[in-house]
Amino acid sequence: MVVDAFGGKLVERLINLAEEKAILVLGVKTELHKLRRRMEKITRVLKDAERRRIQDPAINAWVTELKHFMYDADDLIDLCLIQGSKLLADQPSKSYDLNFQFKFPFFPCCHSVPLRYEIASRVKRLTGRLEEISKDKESFNLVEYKLNTLDVVSEVGSQHSSDSLPEPDVVGWGIRDATRKLVELLVGEGEQKCRLFAIVGMGGIGKTTLAQIVYDNYSIQDSFVLRSWVSVSKHCSSEVELLKVIIRNIGGSYGDVTTTGELKLILRSELVGKSFFLVLDDVWQANVWVDLLKNTIQSAAAKVGILVTTRDENIAKKMGVVHMHNVSKLPVDSGWELLCKKVFVNRDGAEMHKLRDIGIQIVTKCDGLPLAIKTIAGVLIMKNPTTREWEKVLNSDAWTVGGLPEELQGALYLSYEDLPSALKHCFLHCSLIPPDRALRRIDLAYEWIAEGYVQAKGNVSLEEVADEYYMELIRRSFLQPDLNDDYLSECTMHELLRTLAQFLACDESFSGDPQEANINSSMTKLRRLSISSSREIVGLPPVIVKQNCLRTLMLFSTPPSLDMHILGRLSYVRVLILNGKKIDRVPDNIGEFIHLRLLDLKFTGIHELPDSIGSLTSLEFLNLEDCESLHTIPESIAKLCNLRCLRLKGTPLSHVPNGIGKLEHLSYLNGFVIGSGGDGERPQEGHNLEELQSLKNLRILHISSLEMALSGASVLSNKPHLRQLMLHCTVRNTIQLHTVQETNRIEQVFDKLSPPSSLEKLVIDGFFGSRYPKWMSSTMISTSLIDLTILHLMNCISCPQLPPLGQLPELNYLKVGNASAIVSIGSEFFGSGVKDGNGKPQTAFPSLEYLIFDDMPNLEEWSFSGQNSEESSKMVTFGHLRQVSLHICPKLKALPRGLNQVNMHRLYIEGAHSLTTVENFPNLTEWLQVINNHRLAQVSNLPALRALIVRDCPMLQCVEKLDSLLRLQLIDTMSSSLPEWLITFLRERQQAHDDWFQLDLDCTVQALKGFIKGCPGWSILEQVPQVVAYAENKSKYLLYTKEPFSYKTNLED
Repeated sequence: MVVDAFGGKLVERLINLAEEKAILVLGVKTELHKLRRRMEKITRVLKDAERRRIQDPAINAWVTELKHFMYDADDLIDLCLIQGSKLLADQPSKSYDLNFQFKFPFFPCCHSVPLRYEIASRVKRLTGRLEEISKDKESFNLVEYKLNTLDVVSEVGSQHSSDSLPEPDVVGWGIRDATRKLVELLVGEGEQKCRLFAIVGMGGIGKTTLAQIVYDNYSIQDSFVLRSWVSVSKHCSSEVELLKVIIRNIGGSYGDVTTTGELKLILRSELVGKSFFLVLDDVWQANVWVDLLKNTIQSAAAKVGILVTTRDENIAKKMGVVHMHNVSKLPVDSGWELLCKKVFVNRDGAEMHKLRDIGIQIVTKCDGLPLAIKTIAGVLIMKNPTTREWEKVLNSDAWTVGGLPEELQGALYLSYEDLPSALKHCFLHCSLIPPDRALRRIDLAYEWIAEGYVQAKGNVSLEEVADEYYMELIRRSFLQPDLNDDYLSECTMHELLRTLAQFLACDESFSGDPQEANINSSMTKLRRLSISSSREIVGLPPVIVKQNCLRTLMLFSTPPSLDMHILGRLSYVRVLILNGKKIDRVPDNIGEFIHLRLLDLKFTGIHELPDSIGSLTSLEFLNLEDCESLHTIPESIAKLCNLRCLRLKGTPLSHVPNGIGKLEHLSYLNGFVIGSGGDGERPQEGHNLEELQSLKNLRILHISSLEMALSGASVLSNKPHLRQLMLHCTVRNTIQLHTVQETNRIEQVFDKLSPPSSLEKLVIDGFFGSRYPKWMSSTMISTSLIDLTILHLMNCISCPQLPPLGQLPELNYLKVGNASAIVSIGSEFFGSGVKDGNGKPQTAFPSLEYLIFDDMPNLEEWSFSGQNSEESSKMVTFGHLRQVSLHICPKLKALPRGLNQVNMHRLYIEGAHSLTTVENFPNLTEWLQVINNHRLAQVSNLPALRALIVRDCPMLQCVEKLDSLLRLQLIDTMSSSLPEWLITFLRERQQAHDDWFQLDLDCTVQALKGFIKGCPGWSILEQVPQVVAYAENKSKYLLYTKEPFSYKTNLED
């Protein structure tokens, strides 16, 4: 816990508490006022105390004592609010004169005298403690800061506030050369079928970055059927979890298996006869390979490539690596290049030149470590780009702060020190999540709010503020997002940064097996515990139970299970996360956890919740997703008056209880089931859509089983904050048609579910009306969905036409799936477009980047215009299109005229069996994939295309005029010879001057044998700059490079 942030939060709570009726009725307003004044005074020095405590043991001891006090005060504030609210609820009449009552609080409620006296006494004792602590601070000469200058999340970097993906951290030729060499070694053949390679270097030097580039390399993907990446790390939770990760990554399933022996057998069965590439990232012990994985993998896979990253050469040697690559520190010029990529997003040459000299000095202080440079860039990006601001960073005392392990000194700590206090809390919290689990955006936001780390900001919701924190931690390089995830929904944390966070929070946080924790000191009070263990059942050390001061308890996955009797004694917990099938119940006294803010029970085996859960009036977040044995939740859930989030998706509930509409603070509700609430087929009164009417603060809403609704209800238009909406009808497994009455009713239900214009994401799944809702018509869609960016229309099997989606100005992603009633798509799809306002032609789909048509079995025609083509011909279409995907459209005869004028990056076509040509796309750049298209005969005139992938297109005869092609991949595991179109294409491109072209083949042995050295086909193949060819599940190969010459094959054996 960061003491200055916690102090500010405590003062804020005390200020807000002053006028609460629940406090007035207790008669402790005066005492709380005294406490607040003393707390305000001491908070002014806490920023300096937090900075100095690392180097000064006396200040650290004082801060520790103060933190113990603040935790107790925070708990007492909870108690005051809860008990005061109970007294208010017991008042005989709302019309009673509260002013009179507050002046004479003992008059109407004599029975509450002992409670009031006890609370008042506790407040006085806390005030006395704070006076003593305040006196002790005088000897430290701490610097005071004004309360109103306590830092908040900076807005200097607001120009970087979008969810844009950070650029890959690749600079200089060194990493490119290292990648090329490692890839050549891995795909090449050696005497051993299983070979290990290692990337070795100190923490933060770029080992993982290099390994990731190798992992994503095309040649690696072509050479190995299966690939898996595992972050082992120093704090790897268990062998069981590691094996599960590998099995999941290669597409396997392990069910409820929880032993290493059984998991090894499953892994072996998945690998038999296949080639396998495995990255073991951040290895600290050789036995993860030698004892756990080696025998299983070697005995099963036909070809194995293992890439290890580690800080220790000796570990690599013990694992038996055949080649070791030592990562060098970045040269100063490359370090400056990396800093510029991170700081100067807009590549302002003048600013870069102006700050280069001082920037070089900062890079030099980072000692050539990429992680240090990236985190320092996170500091600089939040500063004004002036010499004075950069000099402050260069000359900061934080570069040389003592009391830290050597590897954490310098840039890493300086970057942490520069974080706003609220972000420091959030960063430290991330170290509680096990390193083998992703840091999920939505989960982190709710955990931060529950812990009280998120500062209120005007009218902006706490969830939105937490989201800003998440993005700023990414911008500052404290979190690393998955670059393949456009929505940045998951992140990882570098091991060095995790180590820094754990070091800074070690006095009150622990992650690992609690039975191995050293918690014997009376000065140590553990506040946060994240359990990772291979034990079947985990117990808690007696000292933790006796102290009873845990605020956060996390247990992820299985094993282990947890003793619920012991858990029931931890009554001060605020964040309780119990995940895994072995958790089959919650403590019987869960209703006594009055401080609980977040309860996460997803993926558990619980079959019921106690009715006492309704007593958790402080609860804000309840997650019951994917609880497969849970069919009902208690009626008392409607008493959770502060609930902000209720997650029920994937849990087979028959209904949601009456009273959900009373939860006026709800902002996230998924899995809301329109259910029977009884034995009938139709909803009983109170279980229908009207329950949603009063939930005006919803931001995310998912409604299920809408086919059960008796009638429609206009329950969405009054929700100005709604951002995401999922409307779901159960899809029938039979061919049984819906009756006219059912169809009319579902249309009427959806017509009334008109969303507010604030909506950004919409999913309609299983709708069986004959037309889309009226609010998606041409006259209404432009206003009703004006801010919509993501749209999924899935399983709408009876709608013959798509809505005029081209009229949506912000639509970025569109997926239409299983639309079996659609035969043609024409001008109705584009509508009237979007007006520019500057006299320019109207634009249809002005913001769309991703367009996906999936499983449209009857689609025959797609055109850009209809019968009235004069107006549509003047319209601009798809101004920012990146990718079009057509999947299972077997009757589609041709791609639309006009699509070839679009600046498109990627085109994916699979299962379009009536399509004969793909031609004349001058602006298609990145790749074209054509897969399983039975009648495709020609691919022609794609002059900007860089990659072509062909699979199972037996009628293809002509591939030509691909002037920019750098990679051609053919997958044909049935034919006994290579296709004529390929031979012709290779002959025609022999005169090209491009030495980077690569041919990838996955075909039969017979097809390849005609092209080995000495055979007629060799004269064609030898002119190709690079060939990577495999057969028989990649057990047979032909690997060839023209310059420098390299030729390897086992086809002659």
